[in-house]
Amino acid sequence: MNLTSSLLKLKEEAGKAPVYGVDGEVKGEETLPKIFKAPLREDLVRRAYIHLKTHTLQPKGAFKGSGHKYSVESWGAGFGVARVARVKGRGTPKYASAGMVPSAVGGRPTHPPVPEKKIHKKLNKKERRLALVSAIAFTASPEWVRRRGHRIPEGIALPIVVEDGLEGISKTREVVELLKKLGLEQELKRCRERKIRAGKGKMRGRRYKERVGPLIVVASDRGVGEAAGNIPGVDVVEARSLSILHLAPGAHPGRLTIYTPAALSILGEKMP
Repeated sequence: MNLTSSLLKLKEEAGKAPVYGVDGEVKGEETLPKIFKAPLREDLVRRAYIHLKTHTLQPKGAFKGSGHKYSVESWGAGFGVARVARVKGRGTPKYASAGMVPSAVGGRPTHPPVPEKKIHKKLNKKERRLALVSAIAFTASPEWVRRRGHRIPEGIALPIVVEDGLEGISKTREVVELLKKLGLEQELKRCRERKIRAGKGKMRGRRYKERVGPLIVVASDRGVGEAAGNIPGVDVVEARSLSILHLAPGAHPGRLTIYTPAALSILGEKMP
């Protein structure tokens, strides 16, 4: 049975999850869409992540006129010197020195990167959609979330669902307090730790390696995105813009994710 058939034969309901209020207290229950019962395909998520990551790369290449600064011409045979192209311009310091060829000082580069290179990998629409469904299902597995390194309390029900009032929080302090009430204080502490990168990247503007923390998925960002922007490791994304790049950073599925009921209803529509 292929992945499409297995997804279509899932039950309409994938269980229920408690809904927390902005004060951290349980307010009720929410029926999860069947998308959370999709097969956990790590290979599919990894392949889709690598393909989509190439879409963020910028084409680059060497300057087309590199190494062509001087007018050069080979002297030919009979002068007791190599027949390499030499700079014209008698009476100048560069006269008679090799030029333009890769082996010469100031010459053109050898096999340089070209902007025409195809670096964007294509991915089938159905495959990308099924990979997204599987990546969402990974967020409901405590085993995979812990395997990714997240610090979650024992006995917590995943995925974490918080009422729609979360979307309107506009203060960073209130978001931090909510995450602590949900039992994610150790997770926030883990995200504050930074590791100094090994190698020359320290000199090129990427000295520290920061950890990825909780992802907040909302139906409409009414202020929580700006409020959570100052919290290390915490990201906010609208459900319609949710991507594998958000759910599986580094091609590792199982990111700790917080949903709102309105966002869950939108994700239910993504089911094939």
